[in-house]
Amino acid sequence: MIHYSDLHTEGEPTRVITAGFPDLGDGSISERCQKLQHNFSDLCSGIVREPRGHEAMVAALLLKPADPRCDHGVIFFNNVGPLGMCGHGTMGVVRALKDLGKLKSDRVTLETPAGIVEATIEDDGRIAVLNVESYCYRLDVEIELSPGELVTGDIAWGGNWFFIADSNRLPLNLTGLPKLIDYTSRIRKALESAGITGAGGALIDHIELHGELERYEGETRGARSFVLCPGMEWDRSPCGTGTSATVATQVHRGILQSGDHWIQESILGGYFEASWVSGKNGIVPKVLGRAWPCAQGELIFEKDDPFRHGFPS
Repeated sequence: MIHYSDLHTEGEPTRVITAGFPDLGDGSISERCQKLQHNFSDLCSGIVREPRGHEAMVAALLLKPADPRCDHGVIFFNNVGPLGMCGHGTMGVVRALKDLGKLKSDRVTLETPAGIVEATIEDDGRIAVLNVESYCYRLDVEIELSPGELVTGDIAWGGNWFFIADSNRLPLNLTGLPKLIDYTSRIRKALESAGITGAGGALIDHIELHGELERYEGETRGARSFVLCPGMEWDRSPCGTGTSATVATQVHRGILQSGDHWIQESILGGYFEASWVSGKNGIVPKVLGRAWPCAQGELIFEKDDPFRHGFPS
C-alpha cells in the first residue's frame, strides 16, 4: 500500500507519496530518480494514472536527502515519467510537510533531480519557491507547423525545457481548450521533427503560450498562459517552472529589471507572482502561489488487478 496526501496548487494536483514506495537505495536524488525510472515505472504509472489518479496528476515522492544542506529529498513524476523539477508540486510538498508536522520551520530546503530548491511559507499562507537557476537558451526560434504556417518562440530552462510563443489569437480559456491542445501539440511535434532541442540535445517537452494579462493593473507585468506538459496534458496551474522560464526570457530581453515582479495567470484564473535575482549564468526566480489539501489515504495494488499499473485516458 502506498500512503499519500493529495493537494492542488491553483487547480493542478499533486499526490505526495509519504510511505510505502520501494526502497531506492542510497545515492543522490538524481541517482535514485534513475533507479525509479528504470525499475519502478509501472508503479509510478499506477500511482498517477486512472483508475487511482488521472493524466494531469503529478506525484512527489518524499525521500531522505543525500545532500546534507537539504531537509528533504523529492522526486517528481507524471504520466510519462520523472520531471527535473515541478514548481506547483513543490508548493504542494511544502504544504503537505507542514500539515504532517515534518517542517522544522517555515523555511525548507529540498534536494530535487534538477538541483537544490528552497521554499518558505509566507505570513499570508502563500508558498515562495526559490527555484533552480533559470536561463534563456535561444530567442526568436522559427519553426514550420505546415507549409507557410510559421511560429516563432523562445527556448528557456526553468527546471524543465520550454518553448514559449504567442497564443496566435487563440482564446486562452476553457472554451478554447481543444484548439490550444491541438496547436501546442503541433508545435511540440514540429520541434522534434526539426531537431530543435534545449542545451545538450535535451528534449523540449513543455510548450507555453502567452496572451494579454487583463485582470491586473499598475506597473506589474505579466501574461495569461497555457502550458502543454509531457504526456500531452495541460497544466491547470500557471506552471511554476514555466513562470521561471518566462521570467528568464523577459530578463534576457531587458523587459524585466531588477526589482520588477511578474504575474503569470492560468486559463482557470489562478496566478503565480514571480520576482528574481541574478545568478551565475542566468537568474534565480522566486515564485509565489498557494496549495490546498484535498485528501489523504492509501493506494492499494492487488496482484490480480488488471489495471494495477493504470491506463491512459
